[in-house]
Amino acid sequence: MKLKTFCVIAITLAAIAPAPAQERADERALRPSAEVPGITPEVLVRAGVPGAPGKLAITTRTTYEPGARRRKHYHTSQVVFYILEGAMVVQEDGREALTLKPGDAHLVRPGTVHAHWNASPSAKLVFVEFTLVDEGQRSTVFVEP
Repeated sequence: MKLKTFCVIAITLAAIAPAPAQERADERALRPSAEVPGITPEVLVRAGVPGAPGKLAITTRTTYEPGARRRKHYHTSQVVFYILEGAMVVQEDGREALTLKPGDAHLVRPGTVHAHWNASPSAKLVFVEFTLVDEGQRSTVFVEP
């Protein structure tokens, strides 16, 4: 089921043409103001969604160095994580921590406060993140400093 979900999302996003240079430049404005040490995002696709005016589909390949952590935050839209390498711990408020490994996918619903981090002190974590947001909307809102 997890792989099926990933495939449906990947096929849908693959049908969207890569973003023009201007859209890629605009994407920088949507990043959190403070870069997080040990976390390297690479936007793979950022494009409008056919049939959904004002919506952007964003696919990002992100690498977390050993021990890297994204502080508590929530997303303004649904986000799907798909783990390529390593292990990610996701801790949603009020729930037990969940460890995701290669091939696992996880949906985070809009407004769900959570944190996630690299579970390993020695290996990197690599995952793909699929997000659908309104144009000009920030996907991530931090709730802790």
